[in-house]
Amino acid sequence: MNKIVFATAQQAVEKIAEQFKAYSFEGRPVHISLSGGSTPKLLFKTLAQPPFNRQIEWRNLHFWWGDERMVPPADPESNYGEVQKLLFDHIQIPAENIHRIRGEQPVEQELKRFEAELNALVPKGVFDWIILGMGNDGHTASLFPQQTDFHNPHLAVIASHPQSGQLRISKTAKLLERAKRITYLVIGAAKAEILKQIQDTPAELLPYPAARIQAKNGITEWYLDGEAAQFLE
Repeated sequence: MNKIVFATAQQAVEKIAEQFKAYSFEGRPVHISLSGGSTPKLLFKTLAQPPFNRQIEWRNLHFWWGDERMVPPADPESNYGEVQKLLFDHIQIPAENIHRIRGEQPVEQELKRFEAELNALVPKGVFDWIILGMGNDGHTASLFPQQTDFHNPHLAVIASHPQSGQLRISKTAKLLERAKRITYLVIGAAKAEILKQIQDTPAELLPYPAARIQAKNGITEWYLDGEAAQFLE
């Protein structure tokens, strides 16, 4: 496990924000995939405030999502809606740089549209950077244990939450693994035990998608706070 342990979650997200800034000065379109869930909220709030909101060249960054719940953007469950409220409403970014999954649309129709947009805009389906979280069950994006086809050749897939049955669209494991860089941002003591399993056990022996999905030809790293890393060597 290639891990970096930060004293606090705030330090971890500030490191990511600094890297957003560096990417934004490369003078080209940079494709970044964001994570949903609670952990990235701190990142979005940090990016929306000085100095990052003014120093980042937002016109060079293109934002996508690892997954989205099939709800309208105003729904509190919407990953896109959360980022719009916490970040996009506070920065100058071209509307065409925001590539949301349209959760208000029929799921089969939106899956086809989203895959077409990915094909058209992301060179060879290779993202510059994919930021992922990890659930307490080891899921990432909307790829859940015992439900994930790691060999699905498509770019996106319809998934359902194993408890609620809520429909989602998720990037596939194959697409995630094409990335130049994958960063798992994992915060809090609730994730500590599963992180120890991921460190100590070969990934193919674990049911957790977060353990198995790694950049095949790039970098995979884990940004952790002290609580999440408490059982790691």
